[in-house]
Amino acid sequence: MRKAFIIMFCLCFFVLLPAHSSASVSVPYKTETLSADGEIIETQTAYVPLGIFQNDIDIVSPEDLFIDEDDHIFVADSGTQTVVKFDQQGNVQQSFGEGILQQPLSVYVDHEQDVYVADYAQEMVYRFSEDGDLLEEYGRPESPLFGARSPYKPQKVSVDRRGNIYIVGEGSTNGIIQLNQDGAFLGYYGVNHSRQTVLNFFQDLVTTERQRERLFSRVPPAPTNISIDEQGLVYTVTSGTDFEVIRKLNIAGANMLPPEVSTVTNLRDIDVGPIGNIYTVGNDGKIYEYDRYGNLLFMFGGRDDGTSRNGLFMQPTSIAVDNVGRLYVSDREQGDIQILEPTEFTSMLHQGLALYAEGFYLESEEYWNDILKLNSSFGLAHSAMGEVYFKQQHYNEAVEEFRLAENREGYSLAFWEIRHEWMQSNLAAVFALLLAVFGVKMAVNYADKKRNILQPVRKSWTKIKARKLVRELLFLFRFLRHPIDSFYYLKEYERVSVLSATILYAVLFLQYMFMLYWTGFIFSDQRVTELNLFLEMGTVFLPIFLFIVTNYLVSTINDGEGRLRDIYIGTIYSLAPVLVLLVPITLISNVLTYNEAFVYTFSTQIMIVWSLVILFMMIREVHDFTFFGTIRNILVTLFGMFIMILVFFVLYILLDQVLEFIITITQEVIHRV
Repeated sequence: MRKAFIIMFCLCFFVLLPAHSSASVSVPYKTETLSADGEIIETQTAYVPLGIFQNDIDIVSPEDLFIDEDDHIFVADSGTQTVVKFDQQGNVQQSFGEGILQQPLSVYVDHEQDVYVADYAQEMVYRFSEDGDLLEEYGRPESPLFGARSPYKPQKVSVDRRGNIYIVGEGSTNGIIQLNQDGAFLGYYGVNHSRQTVLNFFQDLVTTERQRERLFSRVPPAPTNISIDEQGLVYTVTSGTDFEVIRKLNIAGANMLPPEVSTVTNLRDIDVGPIGNIYTVGNDGKIYEYDRYGNLLFMFGGRDDGTSRNGLFMQPTSIAVDNVGRLYVSDREQGDIQILEPTEFTSMLHQGLALYAEGFYLESEEYWNDILKLNSSFGLAHSAMGEVYFKQQHYNEAVEEFRLAENREGYSLAFWEIRHEWMQSNLAAVFALLLAVFGVKMAVNYADKKRNILQPVRKSWTKIKARKLVRELLFLFRFLRHPIDSFYYLKEYERVSVLSATILYAVLFLQYMFMLYWTGFIFSDQRVTELNLFLEMGTVFLPIFLFIVTNYLVSTINDGEGRLRDIYIGTIYSLAPVLVLLVPITLISNVLTYNEAFVYTFSTQIMIVWSLVILFMMIREVHDFTFFGTIRNILVTLFGMFIMILVFFVLYILLDQVLEFIITITQEVIHRV
């Protein structure tokens, strides 16, 4: 009931807000968002600074902010060594911890209005009553499960509705310290994870757990800050890493957000808004807003260059959101708190998100349409419109919106519905057509047996196959059935020529381009508008060229019998499975959904593995190597290719420096003459 009231209150507030058009709002920063294809683009101003939070007393070094259910503002000030409670007008309502606190870094108020303060200097968390009386002190846990050497330096504190206390401590790499309201240690919660690397994989493969503990140090980073929403979900930010920077933890401590939701390494604080949006602020003054699923909505703000302009910050320490969506950001160096207000564009976005999250899809459509009129590149709006159309069973429109949003999962669901409808309407006709084709085939075969009506066709096909070039091209299909014999004929009897191989290389490139342009949207991550013909030619032919040249040089040194001509021809004929299957697999990808993704991936894997097996046979037969000799030859060839690439790269760097030097000298001469 309370959640519905907050949402309705937000909607009413946003409707009453004065209109701020992006053209008329002047702010000292630009607002950016993500386009549908994941690019950072500039968008309408999301928040405008209202000014400094005016209050009855001087704030010296604000460390943390908290806004309770009644929009009272609590400020933890390490300068005055107190926590102060203000109303919205800046009037002091209560002071906490005077004469007790030394370095308060965090404040949290639970649903019973008890105030929790993390004091870093005293290594203590204090609980005060609403009237300012000290109720409890939470020192270092005495439980042996806490660890004798585990640090206890409270920096941030939060409390859930059950009264459990979550403490972020300096250097607490074991996770968030969890206590009950009596101070008993409940365990560590939501430990951070380290990114798995190839090196870590091989270390795990060849060592035991005890060896890994002794030889390798894999200490995950400690969380930096914490927040808890009304549902009891815990949010954390971690500074100094680009993996799982922002986490949304369920009751089991599992992250519910994608690990790559953010790559910002300097995030300072996190808070959750009234509709579940996530707000973070970085040490550089940048503010980031995400929806409840981790989609970036806006990033704005920045570092103050000394001009003291509102909306920029010198040393931001905390961010908090009130019940109507205003942002409060504390700045330790300037000793103030700035307020930022959402614009009309942001209000529309929040209203759409709030309605959509509550299941009012039809009601949210109006807001998404308005957003797209103002910014047609806003990816989240396209995705939301796709969901709206999908819920209304307008699947064709949903597919188009999901495509614009690069939302492949949504596209797959909508396309499945379209395909299902088509099959229901046309499956009988398809079967009738197949039966008709089968009947015609049977009739033609019967007539051919009686009257030999296909003899002219067979004669014409025989004449066509008798041509040398056609015969050489069709020899490709023999490699699919008898690769070993085919390579023998290729080497000893020269059944194919350099011309036919060159034509097949050209066909391979055309098929590659066909794959880039026509692979189904679900299975393609290519943007057709960004394709470069010469770059794609290099992608196809450069590895093949390096392989042919390197293998020839390596094989010559190792007494390989193959000529350069044999390797050139054998390489393309080894790719017979690719030449035969690539186009059909590409076409099939356009009628599959994620449910049948294994058909596409398995077919692609079969095609690649089959080609590699034939390539292995080619090297063995052409050079007359043994099995292990062939393996050694391939490994040396790959190493040689790596060396050649490295040499070309070094030469490129040197040539670039020489050219830059010549250009610099020439410009200097021209300038002086």
